Amino acid sequence: MGTTYRFIEHPTESSSVLQWFRALPVPPEEKQTQRATVLFFRSFGALAYTGSGAIDPKLSPVVTIYLPRTVRGALWSVGEVHFLSTPLKGRFPELHKINNAFAKWLRKFEIVFSNKSGGVSEWNYYLEGSVTHYDPPVFGLPSGLQAIQNNQYFIADDDNEAVIEKVCSSLRLRGVHCDSLA
Repeated sequence: MGTTYRFIEHPTESSSVLQWFRALPVPPEEKQTQRATVLFFRSFGALAYTGSGAIDPKLSPVVTIYLPRTVRGALWSVGEVHFLSTPLKGRFPELHKINNAFAKWLRKFEIVFSNKSGGVSEWNYYLEGSVTHYDPPVFGLPSGLQAIQNNQYFIADDDNEAVIEKVCSSLRLRGVHCDSLA
């Protein structure tokens, strides 16, 4: 089973998360996909591929990052970092050390939501869609914490258009207007 971390930060600023990985003694190679940045740690092993030719994140020394993005003009998605190699410690011990170091770095920031606290947070009002339906806590990086304190609304990265439309309908009642679908 892999490990997922979630965070909020401003979607148009340089990502603190990417900066953290880029500052490693041996920075990973970056590959941009349609929605994610895949970090490949070449010195830890070779890439493995699925039958369809995609990188197999469970068998490869990679970290996948979904950066926050603006959705429908009014919403920001929650960012995600995935260490999916399994078993991580046995398969890629050096990547396991990076996972631990990243977790330690992330814990320096305020948790804006956690199911471990019974799902109660002073920020729940601004967490929409399925953000609160996942186990990993959401950490507020400085720009994200400032945004939520200034009434910015967040959704989960994988919320579909039906969920987003429902959120936008609800937000209209609060005086927040989402852009129309393009």
